[in-house]
Amino acid sequence: MTTAFGRLGAALILAFSAILVLAGALSSEGLYLIDELIYAIGVEAFRTSQSFEVQNGFKAFGSEDLRIWLLAKGPNGFTPQYPPGTAIAGAGLTWLFGSKALIALNVCAGVGTLWVTHAVARRLFQSADIANLSVILLTICTFWAEYVFAHWPHAVTVFLVNLAFLLFLNVIDRKEYVFGSAFLSGIAIGVCMFFRLDGLLLLPVITIVTILYARIPIVTLSAGAAGFLPVAALLALINKTKFDTWNPLSYGTSSGGSSDVTAYLPLLSVGIIIAGCLVLLRLYRGTRKIDPRIVVGVLGLGVLLSSVSVPAMNKLVTGINAILIDATTISDWREGVRPQANGTLIFWGVPKKALAQSLPWLGCLALLLGMKWGGRQRSVSIILIFFVVWALPFIMRNWHGGLSPNMRYLLPTLPVLGILAAWIIQTLEQKCFFRKPRLMLGLSAFLTACILLLLFPGQIALLHQIATVYLFVIIAVLLALAGFFLNSVTAAVSLFVMGIGLGASSFLAIDDIQATQNRREVTAQRSNDADMITGPVVIYGSPESFASAFSDPQKLVALPHVVTGKIDTEFVYAACQAGYRVLVASWMVENISQSNSDLRLLEMRTPAPDTLSHQIDCLQ
Repeated sequence: MTTAFGRLGAALILAFSAILVLAGALSSEGLYLIDELIYAIGVEAFRTSQSFEVQNGFKAFGSEDLRIWLLAKGPNGFTPQYPPGTAIAGAGLTWLFGSKALIALNVCAGVGTLWVTHAVARRLFQSADIANLSVILLTICTFWAEYVFAHWPHAVTVFLVNLAFLLFLNVIDRKEYVFGSAFLSGIAIGVCMFFRLDGLLLLPVITIVTILYARIPIVTLSAGAAGFLPVAALLALINKTKFDTWNPLSYGTSSGGSSDVTAYLPLLSVGIIIAGCLVLLRLYRGTRKIDPRIVVGVLGLGVLLSSVSVPAMNKLVTGINAILIDATTISDWREGVRPQANGTLIFWGVPKKALAQSLPWLGCLALLLGMKWGGRQRSVSIILIFFVVWALPFIMRNWHGGLSPNMRYLLPTLPVLGILAAWIIQTLEQKCFFRKPRLMLGLSAFLTACILLLLFPGQIALLHQIATVYLFVIIAVLLALAGFFLNSVTAAVSLFVMGIGLGASSFLAIDDIQATQNRREVTAQRSNDADMITGPVVIYGSPESFASAFSDPQKLVALPHVVTGKIDTEFVYAACQAGYRVLVASWMVENISQSNSDLRLLEMRTPAPDTLSHQIDCLQ
């Protein structure tokens, strides 16, 4: 192990792995939002019945109020809309880790990601120093670690996507012994889709890179397809039992989300055109003589083709701004998204950040505009292809991922972005006049993080959403100038401001982890309190706050209609006749009073735990 990773690299990865394991053990088991609840009850359903069907009293009462958002209707009842991998893996781990089974799964994936990131960096840049620095950047200076201590499987996706990418990179320079690694890469992508369908986005990345750079592209793609297709077929078979469809990309039909493949057909068409152009380019230029500027031009043409109309071009521009630069420009008219007088935009109480707001140091990529890439054209191009292809669907649809403090859908790109930043840092260090430029970089990052943590405790929206944009722009402008006029002075200035950006990102990551853990503690306490409520009872409240109720047949969790806000009065009366109490959370009381004037809400003299403040009068 130390031979491949080096003693320092192995020690670094082992140290960070130990920290992740310890932090995972100490993290809260509470659920952050309803998405995680759906994953959790899917695990419980598969553990207890070896099926994906969720009960929650629907067979007894037949009310849509019992169909929690993000549950899809299948031929056998309600089932989680998400792919089956989390339920299967979580059920297998529950006997050992209990309610933290999915956190344990993510921690294991997080540890694996550290090793894979180091290996990808070595493969692309043949430098142990860049590999070591990329692991540090990923762990300390991005928001990736927040999802290692979570229930939803984003950390698993990051691991599997980058593992598949590594396996693929291992074969692009080979003329023989290609099949095995490419085959395993295809399997890894297929397995990734068992956890999150966006793992499919790695396929066009690999296709483009194969066409451009692989020694034997046809064998490489064929081997990858041979590994991927059987796993995709298995996913289609499971979806047939869950949703009664052979579509492996289906989310079924739920009340809170769906997967409409037709919405991506224009992007697919553009992708086919790009692939055709790249094939012609490959045939004309050969394997290693392709100018990266031509590649960028072809990809740029593809982006333009995907936005040939004025509305589509507007989507592209607004999507780049909203998803990559400034989340306050996001257009989301849902009730929980509220603009503030100071120019910030709060998402269900959270100051959500675009990618550059979370990672102001990404401004360092502007250095590439004027700097010579010094024989690293292919490696840099591969990373940029990965990022652009992965981010483009979310940019074009302007989809920010709902409740989360950052752009969680772009998580799989963080390892390669960190690798690219590590190479930029090393390049600047070679030009810097300081004897120990890495020390200056580290000190500026450390002091920035410490000062921000001391002066700004808690998630301050102005700092998260406004100040970070200015910092990103400053870093981008200074490093763009340094790229055209690179010398010992501009390199030193660039490293200094990059250090400030890295420190700010560390502060934001810590701040977000603290905020999400606090929210998890609240929902964990509410769920524990729900155990004290005696059944039979129907609970109208945030489902993630009453997760324990789903494992008790005497307790049912319900939600009003997702659009009208009304509750099913026939269900309420039927539940009352069956001996159920019907409790309502305080935040629903006003809306239910307006939407269901025929129901009488009684304030409870001895309120049920926390948010359950009213009971529907069953004697009216």
